[in-house]
Amino acid sequence: SGEEQSPRLFQFHEDGFLVLEHFFTTEECDSMRNQIQRIIAEMEVPPHCRTAFSTKEEEQLQAQGSSDYFLTSGDKIRFFFEKGVLDERGNFLIPKERSISKIGHALHAYDPVFKQITHSSKVQELGRKLGLERPVVVQSMYIFKQPGIGGEVTPHQDATFLHTEPLGRVLGFWIALEDATQENGCLWFIPGSHTSGITRRMVRAPSGASTCVEFVGSERAYDDSQFIPLPISKGGLVLIHGEVVHKSELNSSESSRHAFTFHVMEAKDTSWSKENWLQPTPELPFPSLYT
Repeated sequence: SGEEQSPRLFQFHEDGFLVLEHFFTTEECDSMRNQIQRIIAEMEVPPHCRTAFSTKEEEQLQAQGSSDYFLTSGDKIRFFFEKGVLDERGNFLIPKERSISKIGHALHAYDPVFKQITHSSKVQELGRKLGLERPVVVQSMYIFKQPGIGGEVTPHQDATFLHTEPLGRVLGFWIALEDATQENGCLWFIPGSHTSGITRRMVRAPSGASTCVEFVGSERAYDDSQFIPLPISKGGLVLIHGEVVHKSELNSSESSRHAFTFHVMEAKDTSWSKENWLQPTPELPFPSLYT
């Protein structure tokens, strides 16, 4: 209802994030998990595409930049792997379904289950409550956070990777498909950190460079004590402001922490940076969130 929504929206503008528990049903979560298992079962990975995914800057540049597999994944469904799961020949050391880090970046466009979730009436209704006039979906990812090896995601702002002018036009929807706990790598945020702009951008490198992307500027130093954990139960939704600082730790537990996440941009009076790694294509212009 309108009345209960306003203090919550105030909280979102105050903190830069908002937790909505039980936004999706158990059945909706299970339908996404079952669908991703089907996608993995059919996955064929050419050896040269077996790029380990990493969030550490140098490895990020080397892993994502040396290959256009990442750069051209905006309008495809592609597979990214954890470090250490492949031998030097590119063969899996552990079962492939346990080795995947994430699948991106166009599940919302090309997979019927994820498309239905992304454009579900409750998501559209939430967009309207947030005052979004012309929201478009820019990308989506299924994140596995595998038991024991699910890598840490270092403190970052989504606008570093998805830059708009003006800032403040990108919003992440992060859906817990399993309980996310401090043990298995839930999200951590610095409340209120979405108001100081950004200091680092990942941009497409000039053609002929050794990598496809490079970083401009540097990440601020963040104090660990500023972060608060956001454990959330299965079906919960975290709204993430494009400039809020967040991270997740290594999953050292026995259980995975699956999540489906997608990013929305308010397209009204907004320009999407031509330097972003992700670009709309003739095959896939950014679709409207509202149907």
